[in-house]
Amino acid sequence: MSISSPQTVLRRLGLRPEKSRGQHFLIHPHQARRIVAALELAPQDLVVEVGPGLGALTVFLAQEARRVVALELDQILAAYLQAELFAGESRVEIICQDVLRFDLLGLAQEENTPVVLVGNLPYQITSPLLFKLAEEKAAVSRAILMMQKEVGTRLAAAPGTKDYGILSVLLQYHFALTRLFSVGPGNFFPPPQVTSVVMRLEPREPDPKAQDEAFLALVVKSAFATRRKTLRNTLAVRGPTLGLPAAEVLAALQSLDIDPGRRGETLSVMQFVNLSNDLWARRRQSSS
Repeated sequence: MSISSPQTVLRRLGLRPEKSRGQHFLIHPHQARRIVAALELAPQDLVVEVGPGLGALTVFLAQEARRVVALELDQILAAYLQAELFAGESRVEIICQDVLRFDLLGLAQEENTPVVLVGNLPYQITSPLLFKLAEEKAAVSRAILMMQKEVGTRLAAAPGTKDYGILSVLLQYHFALTRLFSVGPGNFFPPPQVTSVVMRLEPREPDPKAQDEAFLALVVKSAFATRRKTLRNTLAVRGPTLGLPAAEVLAALQSLDIDPGRRGETLSVMQFVNLSNDLWARRRQSSS
């Protein structure tokens, strides 16, 4: 199989890249090979690709993996990939579906193996997909994702920095994160206005572990609900949302030697987990 230039294919298909869908097609095979190499694929691996577009990554994935499930939202592109580029290629399955609605856990259970996730993520779905991964990490062995540099910076941000937030805490709790390399705008058609970064995410066993991970997420989101406000004015005020009176939230903070006058952005991932566990225990005790 061979890939024509994006301009040629899109013109023949009567398509123009849609900014609303974040369609910036990778055009340099060198970068595609780097991304696939970073996956360290084995012949038995099951790969899920997010947004194959014109197949720049898919052609190399198909050479390495046992099976590639490529999720393409654009119906015309999905038809092109299925009927032309990968016609007769049994290892590649093109599914016209939004990845946010795709059942990763179901596929992993059906195949009795975790999936390897890869893709060049449109900006609009990057955060929702990362949160989905946090919830379904049992389905994923590892992920190599290309995203806007600013999102990659937020993922790896340290406490007390302007980029540290909900995404930082929850993704660092669930995954070991590694920034691999940057990809400049000239590697895409049309070129985006920003630099992209390729990140590696590997599920990890958290230490300490949250007693209830959904409750941890609720605590973190509550702490960052109004970024510039103190924990006293975010967590305590939202005590009823957490199932506790404000006084109990303040008592939990004090028991962990966390000043209620601090802002949520100053707490480490470990502090959030310990706070979540304390609040969870108080909540269970009050309901018993």
